[in-house]
Amino acid sequence: LEGRPAGARRGAFHLQRMKSIDEVEPASPSGAKAALRYARPAACPAPVQHSKDPEAADETTALLPGDKQGGIFFGMCFRSSTFMAELESNFGWRLLVILCVAQHVLKGFVGSLLGKATPYLYRAYKIPAPQAQVYGGIVSLPFAMKPILGLVSDTLPIMGYHKGPYILAVGALSFFAFMILSFWTSSSVIIVVIALWAVTLQVSTTDLLTEAQYAAKIQEAPHAGPSMLTYVWAGINLAGFAAVLLSGPLLANYGPRTVFLVAGAPAALIFLPVALGYLEEKRVTEEELAATRRRYLEQREACFLCVMMLAATLTIMGFGLLQHNPLVNCGVAWAVGLTVLFCFSVTLTPVIARANIFAVLYTSLAVSTGGATFYFYTDTPEMYPEGPHFSDYYFNTVLGTAGTVFSLFGIYSYKRWLSELSYRTLIMTTALVISAFSVLDVMMFARLTVRWGIPDEWLVLGLSVLETMIWQWQWMPQVVLLAALCPKGMEATMFALLAGCHNLGNTISASSGAALLHLLGVKPRGEIGESAQFEHLWVAAAISSALPLVAALLLKNLLPGCRQNEQLEAVADPTHNSLLRRWLADGDSAGKTVD
Repeated sequence: LEGRPAGARRGAFHLQRMKSIDEVEPASPSGAKAALRYARPAACPAPVQHSKDPEAADETTALLPGDKQGGIFFGMCFRSSTFMAELESNFGWRLLVILCVAQHVLKGFVGSLLGKATPYLYRAYKIPAPQAQVYGGIVSLPFAMKPILGLVSDTLPIMGYHKGPYILAVGALSFFAFMILSFWTSSSVIIVVIALWAVTLQVSTTDLLTEAQYAAKIQEAPHAGPSMLTYVWAGINLAGFAAVLLSGPLLANYGPRTVFLVAGAPAALIFLPVALGYLEEKRVTEEELAATRRRYLEQREACFLCVMMLAATLTIMGFGLLQHNPLVNCGVAWAVGLTVLFCFSVTLTPVIARANIFAVLYTSLAVSTGGATFYFYTDTPEMYPEGPHFSDYYFNTVLGTAGTVFSLFGIYSYKRWLSELSYRTLIMTTALVISAFSVLDVMMFARLTVRWGIPDEWLVLGLSVLETMIWQWQWMPQVVLLAALCPKGMEATMFALLAGCHNLGNTISASSGAALLHLLGVKPRGEIGESAQFEHLWVAAAISSALPLVAALLLKNLLPGCRQNEQLEAVADPTHNSLLRRWLADGDSAGKTVD
Protein backbone atom coordinates (compact mmCIF):
# COMPACT_ATOMS: atom_id res chain seq x y z
CA LEU A 1 0.00 0.00 0.00
CA GLU A 2 1.80 2.99 -1.17
CA GLY A 3 -0.48 4.28 1.49
CA ARG A 4 1.04 5.23 4.72
CA PRO A 5 0.53 3.60 8.10
CA ALA A 6 -1.68 5.51 10.45
CA GLY A 7 1.37 6.94 12.19
CA ALA A 8 2.51 8.51 8.93
CA ARG A 9 -0.23 11.08 9.26
CA ARG A 10 2.31 12.75 11.52
CA GLY A 11 4.87 12.93 8.79
CA ALA A 12 4.52 14.08 5.25
CA PHE A 13 4.73 12.26 1.99
CA HIS A 14 7.00 9.31 2.23
CA LEU A 15 7.72 7.86 -1.21
CA GLN A 16 7.68 5.01 1.17
CA ARG A 17 9.82 2.12 0.78
CA MET A 18 7.05 0.97 3.09
CA LYS A 19 5.81 -2.42 2.31
CA SER A 20 2.98 -1.72 -0.03
CA ILE A 21 0.90 -3.72 -2.37
CA ASP A 22 2.50 -2.06 -5.31
CA GLU A 23 5.88 -3.08 -3.99
CA VAL A 24 5.27 -6.79 -3.81
CA GLU A 25 3.42 -7.46 -6.98
CA PRO A 26 4.88 -10.05 -9.30
CA ALA A 27 5.15 -9.45 -13.00
CA SER A 28 5.05 -11.47 -16.23
CA PRO A 29 7.99 -11.09 -18.61
CA SER A 30 7.90 -7.77 -16.83
CA GLY A 31 6.82 -9.43 -13.60
CA ALA A 32 6.82 -13.03 -12.56
CA LYS A 33 3.91 -15.28 -11.91
CA ALA A 34 5.95 -17.43 -9.58
CA ALA A 35 6.37 -14.78 -6.92
CA LEU A 36 2.91 -15.47 -5.57
CA ARG A 37 3.56 -19.13 -5.15
CA TYR A 38 7.26 -19.15 -4.34
CA ALA A 39 6.75 -21.14 -1.16
CA ARG A 40 4.96 -24.01 -2.86
CA PRO A 41 6.60 -27.30 -1.80
CA ALA A 42 8.75 -28.75 -4.50
CA ALA A 43 11.53 -31.21 -4.89
CA CYS A 44 14.90 -29.53 -4.53
CA PRO A 45 16.48 -29.47 -7.96
CA ALA A 46 20.15 -29.13 -8.60
CA PRO A 47 21.49 -25.61 -8.79
CA VAL A 48 20.72 -23.99 -12.11
CA GLN A 49 23.70 -24.02 -14.45
CA HIS A 50 23.75 -21.33 -17.09
CA SER A 51 25.38 -22.43 -20.30
CA LYS A 52 25.65 -20.59 -23.56
CA ASP A 53 27.52 -20.45 -26.80
CA PRO A 54 30.73 -18.51 -26.09
CA GLU A 55 30.40 -16.74 -29.44
CA ALA A 56 26.80 -15.67 -28.86
CA ALA A 57 26.03 -12.26 -27.41
CA ASP A 58 22.93 -11.48 -25.45
CA GLU A 59 22.13 -9.33 -22.44
CA THR A 60 24.11 -11.65 -20.18
CA THR A 61 27.21 -10.52 -22.06
CA ALA A 62 29.04 -7.73 -20.29
CA LEU A 63 28.97 -4.39 -22.07
CA LEU A 64 31.89 -3.14 -19.98
CA PRO A 65 35.24 -4.79 -19.20
CA GLY A 66 36.12 -6.28 -15.85
CA ASP A 67 33.16 -8.66 -15.50
CA LYS A 68 35.37 -11.67 -14.82
CA GLN A 69 37.20 -9.96 -11.98
CA GLY A 70 33.87 -8.80 -10.58
CA GLY A 71 32.65 -12.38 -10.63
CA ILE A 72 35.59 -13.53 -8.54
CA PHE A 73 35.10 -10.73 -6.02
CA PHE A 74 31.32 -11.03 -5.66
CA GLY A 75 31.45 -14.82 -5.69
CA MET A 76 33.79 -14.76 -2.69
CA CYS A 77 31.53 -12.27 -0.89
CA PHE A 78 28.37 -14.29 -1.44
CA ARG A 79 30.00 -17.56 -0.40
CA SER A 80 31.10 -16.10 2.94
CA SER A 81 27.92 -17.38 4.63
CA THR A 82 25.78 -20.47 4.18
CA PHE A 83 22.65 -18.42 3.46
CA MET A 84 24.32 -16.35 0.75
CA ALA A 85 26.12 -19.37 -0.67
CA GLU A 86 22.75 -21.09 -1.15
CA LEU A 87 21.37 -18.06 -2.93
CA GLU A 88 24.45 -17.74 -5.13
CA SER A 89 24.32 -21.40 -6.13
CA ASN A 90 20.63 -21.21 -7.11
CA PHE A 91 20.36 -17.75 -8.62
CA GLY A 92 23.90 -16.67 -9.47
CA TRP A 93 25.86 -13.76 -8.08
CA ARG A 94 24.94 -11.42 -10.95
CA LEU A 95 21.26 -11.45 -10.03
CA LEU A 96 22.10 -10.93 -6.35
CA VAL A 97 24.23 -7.91 -7.21
CA ILE A 98 21.61 -6.23 -9.36
CA LEU A 99 18.93 -6.89 -6.72
CA CYS A 100 21.20 -5.35 -4.10
CA VAL A 101 21.48 -2.20 -6.21
CA ALA A 102 17.88 -2.04 -7.45
CA GLN A 103 16.00 -3.20 -4.36
CA HIS A 104 18.26 -2.48 -1.40
CA VAL A 105 20.04 0.67 -2.56
CA LEU A 106 17.46 2.30 -4.86
CA LYS A 107 14.18 1.21 -3.32
CA GLY A 108 15.27 0.94 0.30
CA PHE A 109 17.96 3.58 0.81
CA VAL A 110 17.19 6.16 -1.90
CA GLY A 111 13.43 5.85 -1.53
CA SER A 112 13.62 6.45 2.21
CA LEU A 113 15.89 9.49 1.82
CA LEU A 114 13.51 10.98 -0.74
CA GLY A 115 10.56 10.54 1.58
CA LYS A 116 12.37 12.34 4.38
CA ALA A 117 13.63 15.27 2.31
CA THR A 118 10.56 16.04 0.18
CA PRO A 119 8.41 17.83 2.80
CA TYR A 120 11.37 20.02 3.77
CA LEU A 121 11.77 21.04 0.14
CA TYR A 122 8.08 21.98 0.00
CA ARG A 123 8.53 24.09 3.11
CA ALA A 124 11.48 25.88 1.52
CA TYR A 125 9.10 26.98 -1.24
CA LYS A 126 6.49 28.05 1.35
CA ILE A 127 3.92 25.70 -0.14
CA PRO A 128 0.68 25.59 1.90
CA ALA A 129 -0.14 22.24 3.44
CA PRO A 130 -3.19 21.49 1.20
CA GLN A 131 -1.24 22.11 -2.01
CA ALA A 132 1.73 20.14 -0.66
CA GLN A 133 -0.61 17.15 -0.28
CA VAL A 134 -1.80 17.51 -3.86
CA TYR A 135 1.82 17.53 -5.02
CA GLY A 136 2.53 14.50 -2.83
CA GLY A 137 -0.27 12.61 -4.57
CA ILE A 138 1.18 13.52 -7.98
CA VAL A 139 4.68 12.41 -7.01
CA SER A 140 3.39 8.98 -5.95
CA LEU A 141 1.46 8.37 -9.19
CA PRO A 142 4.20 6.25 -10.87
CA PHE A 143 3.29 3.46 -8.45
CA ALA A 144 -0.23 3.50 -9.90
CA MET A 145 1.29 3.35 -13.40
CA LYS A 146 2.89 -0.06 -12.90
CA PRO A 147 0.25 -1.90 -14.98
CA ILE A 148 0.93 0.19 -18.09
CA LEU A 149 4.68 0.04 -17.47
CA GLY A 150 4.50 -3.75 -17.45
CA LEU A 151 2.31 -3.83 -20.55
CA VAL A 152 4.63 -1.54 -22.51
CA SER A 153 7.83 -3.36 -21.54
CA ASP A 154 6.27 -6.72 -22.41
CA THR A 155 4.89 -5.75 -25.81
CA LEU A 156 7.39 -3.10 -26.96
CA PRO A 157 10.93 -4.36 -26.27
CA ILE A 158 13.79 -2.03 -27.16
CA MET A 159 16.41 -3.67 -29.38
CA GLY A 160 14.92 -7.02 -28.38
CA TYR A 161 15.12 -6.50 -24.59
CA HIS A 162 12.15 -6.12 -22.24
CA LYS A 163 13.88 -4.72 -19.16
CA GLY A 164 17.40 -3.35 -19.48
CA PRO A 165 16.75 -0.44 -21.88
CA TYR A 166 13.74 0.73 -19.86
CA ILE A 167 15.74 0.69 -16.62
CA LEU A 168 18.50 2.70 -18.29
CA ALA A 169 16.02 5.18 -19.79
CA VAL A 170 14.25 5.99 -16.50
CA GLY A 171 17.64 6.03 -14.78
CA ALA A 172 18.90 8.71 -17.18
CA LEU A 173 15.72 10.73 -16.64
CA SER A 174 16.12 10.39 -12.88
CA PHE A 175 19.76 11.49 -13.04
CA PHE A 176 18.77 14.83 -14.57
CA ALA A 177 15.93 15.13 -12.05
CA PHE A 178 18.39 14.68 -9.17
CA MET A 179 20.60 17.40 -10.65
CA ILE A 180 17.63 19.77 -10.71
CA LEU A 181 16.66 18.94 -7.14
CA SER A 182 20.24 19.27 -5.89
CA PHE A 183 21.55 22.35 -7.68
CA TRP A 184 18.83 24.38 -9.42
CA THR A 185 17.76 26.49 -6.47
CA SER A 186 15.80 28.94 -8.63
CA SER A 187 13.62 26.32 -10.30
CA SER A 188 9.86 26.73 -10.06
CA VAL A 189 7.68 24.54 -7.87
CA ILE A 190 6.23 22.84 -10.95
CA ILE A 191 9.71 21.85 -12.12
CA VAL A 192 10.47 20.47 -8.64
CA VAL A 193 7.30 18.35 -8.60
CA ILE A 194 8.00 16.98 -12.10
CA ALA A 195 11.56 16.15 -11.03
CA LEU A 196 10.29 14.31 -7.95
CA TRP A 197 7.82 12.45 -10.18
CA ALA A 198 10.68 11.41 -12.49
CA VAL A 199 12.71 10.09 -9.56
CA THR A 200 9.70 8.10 -8.33
CA LEU A 201 9.27 6.75 -11.86
CA GLN A 202 12.79 5.32 -11.70
CA VAL A 203 12.07 3.66 -8.36
CA SER A 204 8.75 2.25 -9.57
CA THR A 205 9.97 1.02 -12.96
CA THR A 206 13.21 -0.50 -11.69
CA ASP A 207 11.32 -2.15 -8.85
CA LEU A 208 8.81 -3.71 -11.23
CA LEU A 209 11.31 -5.00 -13.77
CA THR A 210 13.82 -6.41 -11.30
CA GLU A 211 10.99 -8.06 -9.36
CA ALA A 212 10.12 -9.67 -12.66
CA GLN A 213 13.62 -11.01 -13.06
CA TYR A 214 14.03 -12.55 -9.63
CA ALA A 215 10.51 -13.95 -9.64
CA ALA A 216 11.19 -15.61 -12.99
CA LYS A 217 14.30 -17.19 -11.48
CA ILE A 218 12.21 -18.45 -8.57
CA GLN A 219 10.28 -20.54 -11.09
CA GLU A 220 13.50 -22.39 -11.87
CA ALA A 221 14.34 -22.97 -8.19
CA PRO A 222 11.08 -22.73 -6.20
CA HIS A 223 12.60 -24.38 -3.11
CA ALA A 224 14.89 -21.34 -2.72
CA GLY A 225 12.07 -18.82 -3.15
CA PRO A 226 11.65 -18.02 0.57
CA SER A 227 15.39 -17.40 0.88
CA MET A 228 15.30 -15.03 -2.10
CA LEU A 229 12.36 -13.06 -0.68
CA THR A 230 14.15 -12.89 2.67
CA TYR A 231 17.26 -11.53 0.95
CA VAL A 232 15.27 -8.89 -0.91
CA TRP A 233 13.10 -7.62 1.94
CA ALA A 234 15.73 -7.85 4.67
CA GLY A 235 18.00 -5.75 2.49
CA ILE A 236 15.27 -3.20 1.79
CA ASN A 237 14.56 -2.79 5.49
CA LEU A 238 18.21 -2.56 6.48
CA ALA A 239 18.94 -0.02 3.73
CA GLY A 240 15.87 1.99 4.71
CA PHE A 241 17.03 1.90 8.31
CA ALA A 242 20.42 3.29 7.27
CA ALA A 243 18.65 6.10 5.40
CA VAL A 244 16.58 6.91 8.47
CA LEU A 245 19.72 7.19 10.61
CA LEU A 246 21.40 9.42 8.03
CA SER A 247 18.45 11.67 7.16
CA GLY A 248 18.17 13.47 10.48
CA PRO A 249 21.76 14.78 10.65
CA LEU A 250 21.77 15.67 6.94
CA LEU A 251 18.55 17.66 7.14
CA ALA A 252 19.52 19.36 10.38
CA ASN A 253 22.96 20.46 9.18
CA TYR A 254 22.77 20.78 5.40
CA GLY A 255 19.14 20.98 4.26
CA PRO A 256 16.99 18.97 1.82
CA ARG A 257 18.96 19.68 -1.37
CA THR A 258 22.04 18.02 0.11
CA VAL A 259 19.90 14.96 0.86
CA PHE A 260 18.89 14.78 -2.80
CA LEU A 261 22.53 15.08 -3.81
CA VAL A 262 23.48 12.24 -1.46
CA ALA A 263 20.59 10.13 -2.80
CA GLY A 264 21.43 10.79 -6.45
CA ALA A 265 24.79 9.02 -6.37
CA PRO A 266 23.52 5.58 -5.24
CA ALA A 267 20.49 5.95 -7.55
CA ALA A 268 22.90 6.14 -10.50
CA LEU A 269 24.60 2.87 -9.49
CA ILE A 270 21.91 0.93 -11.37
CA PHE A 271 23.61 1.80 -14.67
CA LEU A 272 26.63 -0.36 -13.87
CA PRO A 273 25.07 -3.82 -13.30
CA VAL A 274 22.62 -3.33 -16.19
CA ALA A 275 25.47 -2.38 -18.54
CA LEU A 276 27.46 -5.39 -17.32
CA GLY A 277 24.60 -7.71 -18.28
CA TYR A 278 23.68 -8.77 -14.74
CA LEU A 279 19.99 -8.86 -15.64
CA GLU A 280 20.81 -12.01 -17.64
CA GLU A 281 18.02 -11.18 -20.06
CA LYS A 282 18.08 -12.80 -23.47
CA ARG A 283 17.16 -11.00 -26.65
CA VAL A 284 13.58 -11.83 -27.56
CA THR A 285 12.93 -13.34 -31.00
CA GLU A 286 10.24 -12.16 -33.38
CA GLU A 287 8.30 -15.38 -32.77
CA GLU A 288 8.41 -14.92 -28.97
CA LEU A 289 7.33 -11.30 -29.27
CA ALA A 290 4.44 -12.24 -31.54
CA ALA A 291 3.31 -14.89 -29.03
CA THR A 292 3.45 -12.37 -26.18
CA ARG A 293 1.38 -9.87 -28.12
CA ARG A 294 -1.18 -12.54 -29.02
CA ARG A 295 -1.47 -13.43 -25.35
CA TYR A 296 -2.19 -9.82 -24.45
CA LEU A 297 -4.74 -9.52 -27.25
CA GLU A 298 -6.57 -12.43 -25.67
CA GLN A 299 -6.75 -10.40 -22.45
CA ARG A 300 -8.44 -7.37 -23.95
CA GLU A 301 -10.18 -6.39 -20.73
CA ALA A 302 -6.90 -6.36 -18.79
CA CYS A 303 -5.22 -4.26 -21.48
CA PHE A 304 -8.17 -1.84 -21.40
CA LEU A 305 -7.80 -1.46 -17.63
CA CYS A 306 -4.07 -0.77 -18.03
CA VAL A 307 -4.84 2.04 -20.45
CA MET A 308 -7.53 3.35 -18.10
CA MET A 309 -5.01 3.52 -15.27
CA LEU A 310 -2.63 5.51 -17.48
CA ALA A 311 -5.37 7.95 -18.48
CA ALA A 312 -6.40 8.34 -14.83
CA THR A 313 -2.91 9.13 -13.59
CA LEU A 314 -2.21 11.61 -16.38
CA THR A 315 -5.52 13.40 -15.78
CA ILE A 316 -4.90 13.79 -12.05
CA MET A 317 -1.32 14.89 -12.69
CA GLY A 318 -2.33 17.47 -15.27
CA PHE A 319 -4.97 19.10 -13.09
CA GLY A 320 -2.72 19.05 -10.04
CA LEU A 321 0.08 20.84 -11.87
CA LEU A 322 -1.97 23.39 -13.80
CA GLN A 323 -4.28 24.76 -11.12
CA HIS A 324 -4.01 25.12 -7.34
CA ASN A 325 -7.56 24.86 -6.06
CA PRO A 326 -7.63 21.86 -3.67
CA LEU A 327 -11.41 21.54 -4.10
CA VAL A 328 -11.08 21.18 -7.87
CA ASN A 329 -8.24 18.69 -7.49
CA CYS A 330 -10.28 16.67 -5.02
CA GLY A 331 -13.27 16.63 -7.37
CA VAL A 332 -11.13 15.54 -10.31
CA ALA A 333 -9.44 12.81 -8.25
CA TRP A 334 -12.78 11.40 -7.09
CA ALA A 335 -14.34 11.60 -10.56
CA VAL A 336 -11.38 9.82 -12.11
CA GLY A 337 -11.15 7.30 -9.28
CA LEU A 338 -14.84 6.37 -9.38
CA THR A 339 -14.67 6.02 -13.17
CA VAL A 340 -11.73 3.64 -12.87
CA LEU A 341 -13.45 1.75 -10.06
CA PHE A 342 -16.60 1.39 -12.16
CA CYS A 343 -14.59 0.00 -15.09
CA PHE A 344 -12.83 -2.48 -12.81
CA SER A 345 -16.11 -3.51 -11.18
CA VAL A 346 -17.98 -4.25 -14.41
CA THR A 347 -14.98 -5.92 -16.07
CA LEU A 348 -13.76 -8.26 -13.32
CA THR A 349 -15.38 -11.33 -11.86
CA PRO A 350 -17.56 -10.48 -8.82
CA VAL A 351 -15.29 -11.91 -6.10
CA ILE A 352 -12.33 -9.82 -7.32
CA ALA A 353 -14.48 -6.75 -7.97
CA ARG A 354 -15.91 -6.76 -4.43
CA ALA A 355 -12.50 -6.98 -2.76
CA ASN A 356 -11.19 -4.22 -5.04
CA ILE A 357 -14.12 -1.92 -4.19
CA PHE A 358 -13.39 -2.34 -0.47
CA ALA A 359 -9.66 -1.68 -0.86
CA VAL A 360 -10.06 1.42 -3.02
CA LEU A 361 -12.86 3.07 -1.03
CA TYR A 362 -11.32 2.26 2.34
CA THR A 363 -8.02 3.75 1.23
CA SER A 364 -9.60 6.79 -0.40
CA LEU A 365 -11.63 7.65 2.70
CA ALA A 366 -8.59 7.47 4.97
CA VAL A 367 -8.03 11.15 4.19
CA SER A 368 -4.46 12.25 4.75
CA THR A 369 -3.55 15.30 6.83
CA GLY A 370 0.21 14.74 6.63
CA GLY A 371 0.85 18.03 4.87
CA ALA A 372 -0.36 19.99 7.90
CA THR A 373 0.96 17.69 10.62
CA PHE A 374 4.48 18.01 9.20
CA TYR A 375 4.37 21.75 9.88
CA PHE A 376 2.68 21.13 13.25
CA TYR A 377 5.56 19.01 14.48
CA THR A 378 8.52 20.81 12.89
CA ASP A 379 7.60 24.52 13.03
CA THR A 380 10.02 26.55 15.14
CA PRO A 381 8.93 28.54 18.23
CA GLU A 382 8.82 31.69 16.06
CA MET A 383 6.48 30.02 13.61
CA TYR A 384 4.20 28.20 16.08
CA PRO A 385 4.91 29.04 19.73
CA GLU A 386 2.44 26.44 21.06
CA GLY A 387 3.82 23.58 18.95
CA PRO A 388 5.99 20.58 19.84
CA HIS A 389 9.04 22.03 18.00
CA PHE A 390 10.56 18.65 17.13
CA SER A 391 14.12 18.82 15.84
CA ASP A 392 14.91 17.41 12.41
CA TYR A 393 16.94 14.68 14.08
CA TYR A 394 14.15 13.60 16.42
CA PHE A 395 11.41 13.83 13.79
CA ASN A 396 13.29 11.81 11.17
CA THR A 397 15.88 9.64 12.87
CA VAL A 398 14.40 8.89 16.29
CA LEU A 399 10.79 8.42 15.17
CA GLY A 400 11.92 6.70 11.98
CA THR A 401 14.13 4.23 13.83
CA ALA A 402 11.38 3.33 16.29
CA GLY A 403 8.90 2.95 13.46
CA THR A 404 11.19 0.63 11.50
CA VAL A 405 11.83 -1.64 14.48
CA PHE A 406 8.16 -1.96 15.38
CA SER A 407 7.17 -2.37 11.74
CA LEU A 408 9.36 -5.46 11.61
CA PHE A 409 7.88 -6.68 14.88
CA GLY A 410 4.43 -6.14 13.39
CA ILE A 411 5.28 -8.43 10.49
CA TYR A 412 6.65 -11.08 12.84
CA SER A 413 3.69 -10.94 15.22
CA TYR A 414 1.24 -11.12 12.32
CA LYS A 415 2.88 -14.28 11.05
CA ARG A 416 3.13 -15.74 14.54
CA TRP A 417 -0.36 -15.06 15.93
CA LEU A 418 -2.71 -13.39 13.45
CA SER A 419 -2.28 -15.12 10.09
CA GLU A 420 -5.10 -17.62 10.71
CA LEU A 421 -7.83 -15.11 11.55
CA SER A 422 -10.50 -14.32 8.97
CA TYR A 423 -10.01 -11.38 6.64
CA ARG A 424 -13.02 -9.55 8.04
CA THR A 425 -12.10 -10.09 11.68
CA LEU A 426 -8.52 -8.88 11.39
CA ILE A 427 -9.16 -5.89 9.10
CA MET A 428 -12.18 -4.72 11.10
CA THR A 429 -10.38 -5.12 14.43
CA THR A 430 -7.33 -3.20 13.29
CA ALA A 431 -9.52 -0.44 11.82
CA LEU A 432 -11.25 -0.09 15.20
CA VAL A 433 -7.97 -0.06 17.16
CA ILE A 434 -6.32 2.48 14.84
CA SER A 435 -9.34 4.79 15.15
CA ALA A 436 -9.20 4.47 18.94
CA PHE A 437 -5.53 5.40 19.08
CA SER A 438 -6.20 8.31 16.74
CA VAL A 439 -8.32 9.92 19.46
CA LEU A 440 -5.01 10.73 21.17
CA ASP A 441 -3.90 12.45 17.96
CA VAL A 442 -7.01 14.60 18.07
CA MET A 443 -6.36 15.59 21.69
CA MET A 444 -2.74 16.42 20.93
CA PHE A 445 -3.64 18.63 17.95
CA ALA A 446 -6.15 20.40 20.19
CA ARG A 447 -3.24 20.79 22.68
CA LEU A 448 -5.26 19.15 25.44
CA THR A 449 -2.32 16.87 26.21
CA VAL A 450 -0.19 19.92 27.05
CA ARG A 451 -2.72 21.00 29.64
CA TRP A 452 -2.59 17.52 31.14
CA GLY A 453 1.19 17.57 31.29
CA ILE A 454 1.83 14.80 28.74
CA PRO A 455 5.16 15.42 26.89
CA ASP A 456 4.69 15.59 23.11
CA GLU A 457 7.88 13.63 22.42
CA TRP A 458 6.82 10.58 24.43
CA LEU A 459 3.22 10.66 23.23
CA VAL A 460 4.18 10.85 19.55
CA LEU A 461 6.84 8.19 19.96
CA GLY A 462 4.40 5.79 21.62
CA LEU A 463 1.62 6.42 19.11
CA SER A 464 3.98 6.12 16.16
CA VAL A 465 5.33 2.71 17.10
CA LEU A 466 1.92 1.30 18.09
CA GLU A 467 0.08 2.57 15.03
CA THR A 468 2.88 1.43 12.71
CA MET A 469 2.74 -2.08 14.18
CA ILE A 470 -1.05 -2.24 13.97
CA TRP A 471 -0.99 -0.95 10.42
CA GLN A 472 1.23 -3.90 9.50
CA TRP A 473 -1.44 -6.21 10.89
CA GLN A 474 -3.99 -4.52 8.63
CA TRP A 475 -1.77 -4.42 5.56
CA MET A 476 -0.63 -8.05 5.53
CA PRO A 477 -4.06 -9.70 5.09
CA GLN A 478 -4.85 -7.32 2.22
CA VAL A 479 -1.73 -8.44 0.39
CA VAL A 480 -2.58 -12.08 1.06
CA LEU A 481 -6.13 -11.48 -0.20
CA LEU A 482 -5.05 -9.87 -3.47
CA ALA A 483 -2.54 -12.66 -4.06
CA ALA A 484 -5.22 -15.29 -3.47
CA LEU A 485 -7.60 -13.60 -5.91
CA CYS A 486 -5.16 -13.59 -8.83
CA PRO A 487 -6.02 -16.32 -11.39
CA LYS A 488 -3.32 -18.82 -12.21
CA GLY A 489 -1.39 -17.73 -15.27
CA MET A 490 -2.43 -14.09 -14.85
CA GLU A 491 -0.92 -13.35 -11.44
CA ALA A 492 1.34 -10.67 -12.84
CA THR A 493 -1.28 -8.68 -14.72
CA MET A 494 -3.99 -8.89 -12.08
CA PHE A 495 -1.73 -8.09 -9.15
CA ALA A 496 -0.32 -5.06 -10.96
CA LEU A 497 -3.82 -3.85 -11.87
CA LEU A 498 -5.27 -4.28 -8.39
CA ALA A 499 -2.21 -2.74 -6.77
CA GLY A 500 -2.30 0.19 -9.18
CA CYS A 501 -5.98 0.74 -8.50
CA HIS A 502 -5.30 0.67 -4.77
CA ASN A 503 -2.47 3.19 -5.11
CA LEU A 504 -4.80 5.45 -7.05
CA GLY A 505 -6.89 5.39 -3.88
CA ASN A 506 -3.92 6.80 -1.98
CA THR A 507 -3.78 9.75 -4.38
CA ILE A 508 -7.50 10.33 -3.81
CA SER A 509 -6.82 10.21 -0.07
CA ALA A 510 -4.17 12.92 -0.39
CA SER A 511 -6.43 15.12 -2.52
CA SER A 512 -9.37 14.62 -0.15
CA GLY A 513 -7.21 15.58 2.80
CA ALA A 514 -6.03 18.68 0.95
CA ALA A 515 -9.64 19.75 0.33
CA LEU A 516 -10.53 19.14 3.98
CA LEU A 517 -7.61 21.23 5.21
CA HIS A 518 -8.53 23.98 2.75
CA LEU A 519 -12.14 24.09 3.94
CA LEU A 520 -11.06 24.21 7.60
CA GLY A 521 -8.51 26.95 6.96
CA VAL A 522 -5.56 24.77 7.97
CA LYS A 523 -2.92 26.17 5.61
CA PRO A 524 0.45 26.36 7.36
CA ARG A 525 3.49 26.94 5.16
CA GLY A 526 6.37 27.40 7.59
CA GLU A 527 6.04 31.15 8.13
CA ILE A 528 6.54 33.26 11.23
CA GLY A 529 3.46 33.53 13.45
CA GLU A 530 1.17 30.93 11.88
CA SER A 531 -0.45 29.59 15.07
CA ALA A 532 -3.93 30.41 13.76
CA GLN A 533 -3.41 27.98 10.89
CA PHE A 534 -3.52 25.03 13.32
CA GLU A 535 -6.67 26.06 15.14
CA HIS A 536 -8.88 23.49 13.39
CA LEU A 537 -6.29 20.79 12.72
CA TRP A 538 -7.86 18.67 15.43
CA VAL A 539 -11.16 18.71 13.50
CA ALA A 540 -9.41 17.44 10.38
CA ALA A 541 -7.71 14.72 12.46
CA ALA A 542 -11.06 13.67 13.96
CA ILE A 543 -12.65 13.34 10.52
CA SER A 544 -9.57 11.51 9.23
CA SER A 545 -9.85 9.04 12.12
CA ALA A 546 -13.58 8.41 11.82
CA LEU A 547 -14.03 7.99 8.07
CA PRO A 548 -11.94 4.80 7.64
CA LEU A 549 -13.81 3.10 10.49
CA VAL A 550 -17.19 4.07 9.03
CA ALA A 551 -16.07 2.82 5.61
CA ALA A 552 -14.88 -0.49 7.09
CA LEU A 553 -18.18 -1.02 8.92
CA LEU A 554 -20.29 -0.25 5.85
CA LEU A 555 -18.19 -2.23 3.37
CA LYS A 556 -17.08 -5.21 5.50
CA ASN A 557 -19.35 -7.65 3.65
CA LEU A 558 -17.36 -7.06 0.48
CA LEU A 559 -14.48 -8.94 2.12
CA PRO A 560 -14.39 -12.76 2.07
CA GLY A 561 -15.64 -14.30 5.30
CA CYS A 562 -13.11 -17.15 5.28
CA ARG A 563 -9.86 -17.42 7.19
CA GLN A 564 -6.63 -16.28 5.59
CA ASN A 565 -5.28 -19.82 5.43
CA GLU A 566 -8.39 -21.20 3.73
CA GLN A 567 -8.85 -21.65 0.01
CA LEU A 568 -10.88 -18.89 -1.64
CA GLU A 569 -13.40 -19.44 -4.39
CA ALA A 570 -11.44 -20.56 -7.44
CA VAL A 571 -10.89 -17.85 -10.01
CA ALA A 572 -9.79 -19.29 -13.33
CA ASP A 573 -10.85 -16.35 -15.49
CA PRO A 574 -10.66 -12.81 -14.01
CA THR A 575 -13.59 -11.71 -16.17
CA HIS A 576 -15.81 -14.78 -15.69
CA ASN A 577 -19.42 -13.86 -14.96
CA SER A 578 -18.53 -10.18 -14.81
CA LEU A 579 -21.23 -7.59 -15.37
CA LEU A 580 -19.75 -6.77 -18.77
CA ARG A 581 -19.74 -10.41 -19.86
CA ARG A 582 -23.33 -10.81 -18.70
CA TRP A 583 -24.43 -7.65 -20.52
CA LEU A 584 -22.74 -8.84 -23.70
CA ALA A 585 -24.27 -12.31 -23.33
CA ASP A 586 -27.73 -10.81 -22.82
CA GLY A 587 -27.24 -8.65 -25.90
CA ASP A 588 -26.25 -11.67 -27.99
CA SER A 589 -29.26 -13.61 -26.71
CA ALA A 590 -31.60 -10.74 -27.56
CA GLY A 591 -30.09 -10.46 -31.04
CA LYS A 592 -30.57 -14.17 -31.68
CA THR A 593 -34.16 -13.96 -30.49
CA VAL A 594 -34.87 -11.12 -32.92
CA ASP A 595 -33.26 -13.07 -35.73
